[in-house]
Amino acid sequence: MVGLRRGLPRLPKRAVDTWPVQFTSQADDYAAIWLQGALFTLFTLGLGLPWARLRCRRHLLAHTQLGGQALDDHASPWAMLMRQLLVMGLLLGGGLAAADKPWAGLAGLTIAALSWPTLWLAAVSHRVNRLSWGRRPLAWQGRLAEAWRAAAAPLGWSLGGAWLAAGWLALGHPVSVIWGVGAVSWGLLGLLLVPEGVWRLARLRQSGARLGPLRLRWQARRGEVRRACLSQVVQAAWLGVVLAGIALVIVAAAQAGSTTWGRPVSVMAGVAAALIWALVTGWQWQARLYRLVWDQTGNRSLRFRCTLSSRAMLGEHLLLACLVVGTGGIYWPWAQHRAWAVRARATSLRSRVALHSVMRHWPARQARVEVVRERVAG
Repeated sequence: MVGLRRGLPRLPKRAVDTWPVQFTSQADDYAAIWLQGALFTLFTLGLGLPWARLRCRRHLLAHTQLGGQALDDHASPWAMLMRQLLVMGLLLGGGLAAADKPWAGLAGLTIAALSWPTLWLAAVSHRVNRLSWGRRPLAWQGRLAEAWRAAAAPLGWSLGGAWLAAGWLALGHPVSVIWGVGAVSWGLLGLLLVPEGVWRLARLRQSGARLGPLRLRWQARRGEVRRACLSQVVQAAWLGVVLAGIALVIVAAAQAGSTTWGRPVSVMAGVAAALIWALVTGWQWQARLYRLVWDQTGNRSLRFRCTLSSRAMLGEHLLLACLVVGTGGIYWPWAQHRAWAVRARATSLRSRVALHSVMRHWPARQARVEVVRERVAG
Protein backbone atom coordinates (compact mmCIF):
# COMPACT_ATOMS: atom_id res chain seq x y z
CA MET A 1 0.00 0.00 0.00
CA VAL A 2 1.64 3.24 -1.16
CA GLY A 3 2.47 5.74 1.57
CA LEU A 4 0.87 3.78 4.42
CA ARG A 5 2.90 2.40 7.28
CA ARG A 6 1.77 -0.84 8.91
CA GLY A 7 -0.22 -0.18 12.09
CA LEU A 8 -1.99 2.96 10.86
CA PRO A 9 -5.70 2.04 10.87
CA ARG A 10 -8.12 3.17 8.18
CA LEU A 11 -11.64 4.44 8.48
CA PRO A 12 -14.52 2.04 7.82
CA LYS A 13 -15.13 1.07 4.20
CA ARG A 14 -16.13 4.01 1.95
CA ALA A 15 -15.82 6.44 4.87
CA VAL A 16 -13.89 9.60 4.02
CA ASP A 17 -13.10 12.58 6.24
CA THR A 18 -12.91 15.98 4.56
CA TRP A 19 -10.74 18.62 6.20
CA PRO A 20 -11.06 22.07 4.58
CA VAL A 21 -8.17 24.48 4.93
CA GLN A 22 -9.10 27.42 7.16
CA PHE A 23 -7.52 30.85 6.91
CA THR A 24 -8.07 33.25 9.83
CA SER A 25 -5.66 36.12 9.16
CA GLN A 26 -6.75 39.75 8.85
CA ALA A 27 -5.48 41.70 5.86
CA ASP A 28 -4.60 44.81 7.90
CA ASP A 29 -2.38 42.76 10.24
CA TYR A 30 -0.50 41.27 7.31
CA ALA A 31 -0.14 44.69 5.65
CA ALA A 32 1.45 46.08 8.83
CA ILE A 33 3.97 43.21 8.93
CA TRP A 34 4.70 43.62 5.23
CA LEU A 35 5.29 47.38 5.62
CA GLN A 36 7.69 46.81 8.50
CA GLY A 37 9.58 44.25 6.41
CA ALA A 38 9.73 46.61 3.42
CA LEU A 39 11.20 49.41 5.57
CA PHE A 40 13.70 47.00 7.13
CA THR A 41 14.75 45.78 3.67
CA LEU A 42 15.14 49.35 2.47
CA PHE A 43 17.28 50.41 5.44
CA THR A 44 19.52 47.33 5.09
CA LEU A 45 19.98 47.87 1.32
CA GLY A 46 18.23 44.61 0.48
CA LEU A 47 20.14 42.36 2.88
CA GLY A 48 17.15 42.13 5.22
CA LEU A 49 14.86 40.73 2.52
CA PRO A 50 15.08 37.08 3.78
CA TRP A 51 14.02 38.14 7.28
CA ALA A 52 11.14 40.21 5.90
CA ARG A 53 9.94 37.41 3.59
CA LEU A 54 10.17 34.80 6.35
CA ARG A 55 8.18 36.93 8.77
CA CYS A 56 5.41 37.49 6.22
CA ARG A 57 5.36 33.80 5.34
CA ARG A 58 5.22 32.72 8.98
CA HIS A 59 2.26 35.02 9.56
CA LEU A 60 0.34 33.51 6.64
CA LEU A 61 1.20 29.94 7.64
CA ALA A 62 0.35 30.51 11.30
CA HIS A 63 -3.19 31.51 10.27
CA THR A 64 -3.54 28.60 7.81
CA GLN A 65 -5.07 25.67 9.68
CA LEU A 66 -5.86 22.11 8.66
CA GLY A 67 -7.79 20.00 11.11
CA GLY A 68 -7.40 22.70 13.77
CA GLN A 69 -3.59 22.56 13.52
CA ALA A 70 -1.63 25.52 12.17
CA LEU A 71 1.37 25.50 9.85
CA ASP A 72 4.70 27.10 10.62
CA ASP A 73 8.02 27.81 8.93
CA HIS A 74 11.27 27.23 10.84
CA ALA A 75 13.58 28.17 7.98
CA SER A 76 16.80 30.02 8.61
CA PRO A 77 17.01 33.46 6.99
CA TRP A 78 20.81 33.11 6.85
CA ALA A 79 20.54 30.23 4.37
CA MET A 80 18.10 32.26 2.31
CA LEU A 81 20.53 35.20 2.38
CA MET A 82 23.41 33.00 1.17
CA ARG A 83 21.35 31.75 -1.79
CA GLN A 84 20.24 35.30 -2.55
CA LEU A 85 23.83 36.58 -2.56
CA LEU A 86 24.95 33.63 -4.69
CA VAL A 87 22.28 34.25 -7.33
CA MET A 88 22.95 38.00 -7.34
CA GLY A 89 26.69 37.36 -7.68
CA LEU A 90 26.22 35.00 -10.61
CA LEU A 91 23.87 37.37 -12.43
CA LEU A 92 26.05 40.40 -11.70
CA GLY A 93 29.17 38.64 -12.92
CA GLY A 94 27.44 37.57 -16.12
CA GLY A 95 26.03 41.06 -16.67
CA LEU A 96 29.41 42.76 -16.19
CA ALA A 97 31.05 40.27 -18.51
CA ALA A 98 28.33 40.86 -21.11
CA ALA A 99 28.88 44.63 -20.93
CA ASP A 100 32.54 44.13 -21.84
CA LYS A 101 32.39 41.09 -24.12
CA PRO A 102 28.93 39.83 -25.10
CA TRP A 103 30.06 36.27 -25.81
CA ALA A 104 31.89 36.05 -22.48
CA GLY A 105 28.80 37.39 -20.74
CA LEU A 106 26.62 34.81 -22.46
CA ALA A 107 29.02 32.08 -21.39
CA GLY A 108 28.92 33.37 -17.80
CA LEU A 109 25.13 33.47 -17.77
CA THR A 110 25.10 29.94 -19.19
CA ILE A 111 27.26 28.73 -16.32
CA ALA A 112 24.96 30.50 -13.88
CA ALA A 113 21.92 28.86 -15.49
CA LEU A 114 23.52 25.44 -15.21
CA SER A 115 23.61 25.87 -11.43
CA TRP A 116 19.83 26.32 -11.33
CA PRO A 117 18.95 22.63 -10.58
CA THR A 118 21.26 22.71 -7.56
CA LEU A 119 19.77 25.96 -6.29
CA TRP A 120 16.23 24.68 -6.91
CA LEU A 121 16.90 21.48 -5.00
CA ALA A 122 18.42 23.40 -2.09
CA ALA A 123 15.51 25.86 -1.99
CA VAL A 124 12.80 23.16 -2.03
CA SER A 125 14.61 21.03 0.55
CA HIS A 126 15.23 23.99 2.83
CA ARG A 127 11.63 25.19 2.60
CA VAL A 128 9.78 21.89 3.06
CA ASN A 129 12.09 20.42 5.71
CA ARG A 130 11.55 23.53 7.82
CA LEU A 131 7.75 23.37 7.61
CA SER A 132 5.63 21.93 10.39
CA TRP A 133 1.95 21.16 10.91
CA GLY A 134 0.87 21.41 14.52
CA ARG A 135 4.60 21.33 15.47
CA ARG A 136 4.93 18.09 13.52
CA PRO A 137 7.81 18.44 11.06
CA LEU A 138 7.33 17.74 7.38
CA ALA A 139 10.08 15.98 5.47
CA TRP A 140 11.27 16.10 1.90
CA GLN A 141 13.91 14.00 0.20
CA GLY A 142 15.28 14.63 -3.24
CA ARG A 143 18.53 13.82 -5.01
CA LEU A 144 20.61 16.16 -7.11
CA ALA A 145 20.76 13.62 -9.92
CA GLU A 146 16.95 13.53 -10.06
CA ALA A 147 16.80 17.33 -10.21
CA TRP A 148 19.32 17.37 -13.05
CA ARG A 149 17.40 14.73 -15.01
CA ALA A 150 14.18 16.69 -14.52
CA ALA A 151 15.61 20.06 -15.55
CA ALA A 152 18.00 18.88 -18.28
CA ALA A 153 15.50 19.01 -21.18
CA PRO A 154 13.94 22.48 -20.63
CA LEU A 155 17.24 23.96 -19.46
CA GLY A 156 19.12 22.66 -22.49
CA TRP A 157 16.37 23.90 -24.80
CA SER A 158 16.40 27.39 -23.24
CA LEU A 159 20.20 27.72 -23.34
CA GLY A 160 20.32 26.38 -26.88
CA GLY A 161 17.73 28.94 -27.96
CA ALA A 162 19.73 31.74 -26.31
CA TRP A 163 22.93 30.71 -28.12
CA LEU A 164 21.12 30.38 -31.46
CA ALA A 165 19.57 33.82 -31.02
CA ALA A 166 22.98 35.26 -30.18
CA GLY A 167 24.45 33.67 -33.30
CA TRP A 168 21.62 35.07 -35.41
CA LEU A 169 22.28 38.57 -34.07
CA ALA A 170 26.04 38.21 -34.57
CA LEU A 171 25.54 37.27 -38.22
CA GLY A 172 23.61 40.48 -38.87
CA HIS A 173 19.97 39.32 -38.67
CA PRO A 174 19.96 37.12 -41.79
CA VAL A 175 16.54 36.42 -43.28
CA SER A 176 16.38 33.05 -44.99
CA VAL A 177 14.27 29.94 -45.23
CA ILE A 178 16.82 27.94 -43.24
CA TRP A 179 16.67 30.27 -40.25
CA GLY A 180 12.87 30.40 -40.41
CA VAL A 181 12.50 26.63 -40.54
CA GLY A 182 15.07 26.30 -37.76
CA ALA A 183 13.19 28.72 -35.51
CA VAL A 184 9.88 26.92 -36.07
CA SER A 185 11.50 23.53 -35.48
CA TRP A 186 13.14 24.76 -32.28
CA GLY A 187 9.79 26.07 -31.06
CA LEU A 188 8.09 22.75 -31.77
CA LEU A 189 10.90 20.94 -29.97
CA GLY A 190 10.22 23.13 -26.94
CA LEU A 191 6.58 21.99 -26.94
CA LEU A 192 7.91 18.47 -26.34
CA LEU A 193 10.77 19.18 -23.94
CA VAL A 194 9.30 21.86 -21.67
CA PRO A 195 6.16 19.88 -20.64
CA GLU A 196 8.37 16.88 -19.88
CA GLY A 197 10.55 19.04 -17.63
CA VAL A 198 7.52 20.54 -15.90
CA TRP A 199 6.09 17.08 -15.25
CA ARG A 200 9.38 15.72 -13.90
CA LEU A 201 10.04 18.70 -11.61
CA ALA A 202 6.48 18.69 -10.24
CA ARG A 203 6.65 14.94 -9.64
CA LEU A 204 9.99 15.28 -7.84
CA ARG A 205 8.74 18.12 -5.65
CA GLN A 206 5.40 16.55 -4.72
CA SER A 207 6.49 12.90 -4.46
CA GLY A 208 9.46 13.64 -2.23
CA ALA A 209 7.29 14.98 0.61
CA ARG A 210 6.30 13.00 3.69
CA LEU A 211 3.53 13.80 6.16
CA GLY A 212 4.72 11.80 9.12
CA PRO A 213 4.00 8.12 8.34
CA LEU A 214 2.43 8.97 4.97
CA ARG A 215 4.36 9.61 1.78
CA LEU A 216 2.76 11.73 -0.91
CA ARG A 217 2.61 10.92 -4.60
CA TRP A 218 1.92 13.07 -7.63
CA GLN A 219 -0.47 11.15 -9.85
CA ALA A 220 -0.80 13.46 -12.86
CA ARG A 221 0.09 11.99 -16.24
CA ARG A 222 2.38 13.40 -18.87
CA GLY A 223 -0.57 13.92 -21.23
CA GLU A 224 -2.32 16.21 -18.75
CA VAL A 225 0.78 18.40 -18.41
CA ARG A 226 1.26 18.49 -22.19
CA ARG A 227 -2.34 19.60 -22.73
CA ALA A 228 -1.98 22.28 -20.05
CA CYS A 229 1.23 23.59 -21.64
CA LEU A 230 -0.27 23.54 -25.14
CA SER A 231 -3.38 25.39 -23.99
CA GLN A 232 -1.17 27.95 -22.28
CA VAL A 233 0.89 28.50 -25.43
CA VAL A 234 -2.24 28.93 -27.59
CA GLN A 235 -3.85 31.38 -25.17
CA ALA A 236 -0.59 33.31 -24.75
CA ALA A 237 -0.23 33.62 -28.54
CA TRP A 238 -3.85 34.75 -28.90
CA LEU A 239 -3.40 37.35 -26.15
CA GLY A 240 -0.17 38.57 -27.76
CA VAL A 241 -1.91 39.10 -31.10
CA VAL A 242 -4.78 41.01 -29.47
CA LEU A 243 -2.48 43.25 -27.42
CA ALA A 244 -0.21 43.86 -30.42
CA GLY A 245 -3.22 44.92 -32.48
CA ILE A 246 -4.42 47.32 -29.78
CA ALA A 247 -0.91 48.77 -29.43
CA LEU A 248 -0.64 49.31 -33.20
CA VAL A 249 -3.99 51.11 -33.27
CA ILE A 250 -2.87 53.40 -30.44
CA VAL A 251 0.46 54.09 -32.18
CA ALA A 252 -1.22 54.86 -35.51
CA ALA A 253 -3.70 57.22 -33.85
CA ALA A 254 -0.92 59.00 -31.93
CA GLN A 255 1.26 59.45 -35.02
CA ALA A 256 -1.68 60.71 -37.06
CA GLY A 257 -2.66 63.22 -34.38
CA SER A 258 0.74 64.60 -33.38
CA THR A 259 4.24 63.93 -34.68
CA THR A 260 5.77 65.24 -31.43
CA TRP A 261 4.09 62.70 -29.17
CA GLY A 262 4.12 59.85 -31.66
CA ARG A 263 7.40 58.26 -30.56
CA PRO A 264 6.82 58.48 -26.75
CA VAL A 265 3.30 57.09 -27.14
CA SER A 266 4.64 54.24 -29.31
CA VAL A 267 7.21 53.29 -26.67
CA MET A 268 4.66 53.50 -23.84
CA ALA A 269 2.12 51.44 -25.79
CA GLY A 270 4.70 48.76 -26.56
CA VAL A 271 5.94 48.57 -22.97
CA ALA A 272 2.38 48.46 -21.59
CA ALA A 273 1.36 45.70 -24.01
CA ALA A 274 4.44 43.63 -23.17
CA LEU A 275 3.91 44.11 -19.42
CA ILE A 276 0.23 43.16 -19.59
CA TRP A 277 1.05 40.11 -21.69
CA ALA A 278 3.76 38.95 -19.27
CA LEU A 279 1.59 39.44 -16.16
CA VAL A 280 -1.56 37.83 -17.58
CA THR A 281 0.37 34.90 -19.07
CA GLY A 282 2.28 34.33 -15.83
CA TRP A 283 -0.85 34.49 -13.66
CA GLN A 284 -2.74 32.20 -16.01
CA TRP A 285 0.01 29.60 -15.96
CA GLN A 286 0.29 29.88 -12.17
CA ALA A 287 -3.44 29.28 -11.80
CA ARG A 288 -3.40 26.35 -14.22
CA LEU A 289 -0.36 24.74 -12.57
CA TYR A 290 -1.67 25.24 -9.02
CA ARG A 291 -4.87 23.37 -9.79
CA LEU A 292 -3.03 20.64 -11.71
CA VAL A 293 -0.40 20.08 -9.00
CA TRP A 294 -2.51 20.04 -5.86
CA ASP A 295 -5.52 18.25 -7.33
CA GLN A 296 -3.27 15.29 -8.19
CA THR A 297 -1.25 15.13 -4.95
CA GLY A 298 -1.92 12.34 -2.47
CA ASN A 299 -1.94 8.57 -2.12
CA ARG A 300 -4.42 5.79 -1.37
CA SER A 301 -4.96 7.15 2.15
CA LEU A 302 -5.35 10.87 1.58
CA ARG A 303 -5.82 13.26 -1.32
CA PHE A 304 -5.76 17.02 -1.72
CA ARG A 305 -8.62 18.70 -3.59
CA CYS A 306 -8.68 22.18 -5.12
CA THR A 307 -12.02 23.67 -6.17
CA LEU A 308 -10.57 26.87 -7.62
CA SER A 309 -10.70 26.85 -11.40
CA SER A 310 -7.89 28.42 -13.43
CA ARG A 311 -10.34 30.91 -14.95
CA ALA A 312 -11.55 32.04 -11.52
CA MET A 313 -7.99 32.36 -10.27
CA LEU A 314 -6.97 34.35 -13.34
CA GLY A 315 -9.94 36.68 -12.84
CA GLU A 316 -8.92 37.17 -9.23
CA HIS A 317 -5.37 38.03 -10.26
CA LEU A 318 -6.58 40.50 -12.87
CA LEU A 319 -8.79 42.20 -10.29
CA LEU A 320 -5.91 42.43 -7.84
CA ALA A 321 -3.65 43.81 -10.59
CA CYS A 322 -6.15 46.56 -11.35
CA LEU A 323 -6.37 47.42 -7.66
CA VAL A 324 -2.58 47.51 -7.29
CA VAL A 325 -2.10 49.67 -10.38
CA GLY A 326 -5.04 51.92 -9.47
CA THR A 327 -3.61 52.60 -6.02
CA GLY A 328 -0.06 53.12 -7.24
CA GLY A 329 1.19 49.93 -5.60
CA ILE A 330 -0.23 50.68 -2.14
CA TYR A 331 -2.65 47.74 -2.35
CA TRP A 332 0.17 45.22 -2.90
CA PRO A 333 0.25 43.60 0.60
CA TRP A 334 -3.55 43.36 0.65
CA ALA A 335 -3.40 41.73 -2.79
CA GLN A 336 -0.87 39.15 -1.54
CA HIS A 337 -3.05 38.40 1.47
CA ARG A 338 -6.19 38.02 -0.63
CA ALA A 339 -4.48 35.74 -3.18
CA TRP A 340 -3.22 33.47 -0.39
CA ALA A 341 -6.66 33.38 1.23
CA VAL A 342 -8.39 32.46 -2.03
CA ARG A 343 -5.99 29.57 -2.71
CA ALA A 344 -6.07 28.31 0.87
CA ARG A 345 -9.87 28.32 1.24
CA ALA A 346 -10.29 26.49 -2.07
CA THR A 347 -8.10 23.59 -0.89
CA SER A 348 -9.21 20.66 1.24
CA LEU A 349 -7.85 17.30 2.35
CA ARG A 350 -9.85 14.10 1.90
CA SER A 351 -8.58 11.33 4.15
CA ARG A 352 -9.38 7.64 4.56
CA VAL A 353 -7.32 7.60 7.75
CA ALA A 354 -8.51 9.15 11.00
CA LEU A 355 -6.69 12.38 11.71
CA HIS A 356 -5.96 11.42 15.32
CA SER A 357 -4.29 8.22 14.08
CA VAL A 358 -1.98 10.20 11.84
CA MET A 359 -1.15 12.58 14.70
CA ARG A 360 -0.45 9.67 17.05
CA HIS A 361 2.05 8.16 14.58
CA TRP A 362 3.56 11.58 13.84
CA PRO A 363 5.25 12.98 16.99
CA ALA A 364 5.55 16.72 17.45
CA ARG A 365 8.86 18.52 17.84
CA GLN A 366 8.39 18.98 21.57
CA ALA A 367 7.52 15.31 21.99
CA ARG A 368 10.70 14.28 20.19
CA VAL A 369 12.78 16.51 22.48
CA GLU A 370 11.20 14.91 25.54
CA VAL A 371 11.93 11.41 24.20
CA VAL A 372 15.59 12.33 23.63
CA ARG A 373 15.84 13.73 27.16
CA GLU A 374 14.36 10.54 28.64
CA ARG A 375 16.88 8.41 26.74
CA VAL A 376 19.76 10.59 27.88
CA ALA A 377 18.56 10.46 31.48
CA GLY A 378 18.15 6.71 31.30
